[in-house]
Amino acid sequence: MCDCGQDSDGDCQPGDDAAVGDGPEAAWQTYEKARSEFANLAAGDSIVLCRGGAFAIEPSAGTRWVNAQCLADQPCILRDYEPPWATGDEGRPIVQAVGDTWAFALEDGGDADHEEGYVFLNLDLRGTGDGQGFFIYNDIDDVLICNVSIDSFSLGVHVAGSNAPAQGSDGLNERIVLRKSQITNNGGQGWLGACNGCAVEACTFENNGFALATFNHNIYFSGSSEGVAHDMRAVGNDLYRSAVVTGACDGVSLVVHGQHDGLLIEGNTVREDVGAATGGCWGIAVDTGYGEAELFRNVTIAGNRVINVGNVAIGLNACENCVIENNVVVHEQDFNTTAIAVPNRARGDDDLPMTGVTIRNNSVFIGAASGGRGVALGGEGADHLLVSNAVHYAGTSGGWSCFRLDLALSAYAAVDHNLCFFPGAGGGEWIEGQGDLGAWQASSSLDGSSAVADPAFASVSGPSYDLSASTAASPMVDAGHPILSASLDITGAQRDANPDVGAYEH
Repeated sequence: MCDCGQDSDGDCQPGDDAAVGDGPEAAWQTYEKARSEFANLAAGDSIVLCRGGAFAIEPSAGTRWVNAQCLADQPCILRDYEPPWATGDEGRPIVQAVGDTWAFALEDGGDADHEEGYVFLNLDLRGTGDGQGFFIYNDIDDVLICNVSIDSFSLGVHVAGSNAPAQGSDGLNERIVLRKSQITNNGGQGWLGACNGCAVEACTFENNGFALATFNHNIYFSGSSEGVAHDMRAVGNDLYRSAVVTGACDGVSLVVHGQHDGLLIEGNTVREDVGAATGGCWGIAVDTGYGEAELFRNVTIAGNRVINVGNVAIGLNACENCVIENNVVVHEQDFNTTAIAVPNRARGDDDLPMTGVTIRNNSVFIGAASGGRGVALGGEGADHLLVSNAVHYAGTSGGWSCFRLDLALSAYAAVDHNLCFFPGAGGGEWIEGQGDLGAWQASSSLDGSSAVADPAFASVSGPSYDLSASTAASPMVDAGHPILSASLDITGAQRDANPDVGAYEH
């Protein structure tokens, strides 16, 4: 396929829909021809679009891409190729959608019929502020979207539900993977939806959600019409400028609502600029937001860097057996924050009661212009664990507290080997409402091996914000909980028999 629409390469040579379409010298031309021929592919076949080309979705064109012959292990592929006229500087093929148009609607009509095995590689999708880049609906499984730019739609990728299932369909969308792609300037959501095995990996999200504060996001793992969504992943992504409505981020960058089991949020960077975030610009939030029952089980939030967001960097509620570990949080905004807040909001009566939350080996730096607290863990439940965390507060607020623990002491399985430093905060407390570390140790018999000491982070200056130990003499080194610390550090390195406090093993 080769078409030479708006913004195509100057050397572009169009094909012809009347051609044979069996090679570069006999290429077809239009988006509509590609779409209609996609339905006829055998499992494992491809349609290829010329690099440097530009394909307009005409008003009369359809947008449904459906093929019942494709298989998960023999997918049908839409990708780029280098045309004979190329000189080597050609960009990815452009697909231009105008108005409220879906660039790729992976859905059949009527009751859900099962389809599987689609791959989209190396494309440049461009909208005009409306429509959707990818819409996935009606029992579509095993889709990979890789190295695709999705720019200026309302929704970048939307994984929706299904109509009633036809015979042979389970009515579920599963294993939809967005990888190594660029999701930018989409006014509604960058990603919206949920499914079993859905994943967003190694992608860049920037300036999504600007149409509405609070409710729009870079990534929104929503409730699923399928009930509990199992084993979703957000791994290795960079998220920036979420819901910037009036010049500052004003919505959670990565949010999860609904019912999820086995969720993994790992290795992401969630960042905003100093002075360009409101209090509502939270970083990562796995929490309740609906009128119906919600739950989170076996959630892991690990190895993320959350930089200069709103008044909660990482928040969680209604969670059972969940772990927050090896994260780095930096806050230099001029308003207070809680680096890790569990719970970050009150749950509804029908939501899952929270219990068994572990917060360990996180590194936190709160700058001089701010205040608040390092970590809050309480609200309800039992078997909570708070160990091996490092917190440095550089400000002077007397209302500062390193930690907030508001449950009976019996609700905590372990609280120990933590480090907190707040030299300028006269009147600051180790535990909110409980005074300094000595008073807390005496009244609780907890935190016996914890310390008030400078963690000696390598650099608390941006943009690097290196919260590893500057030297082996750092009080963090070998001071972590010997049994309950995370087994690996933020880089994936194995911790030794004397693990360090904080996200890094020296």
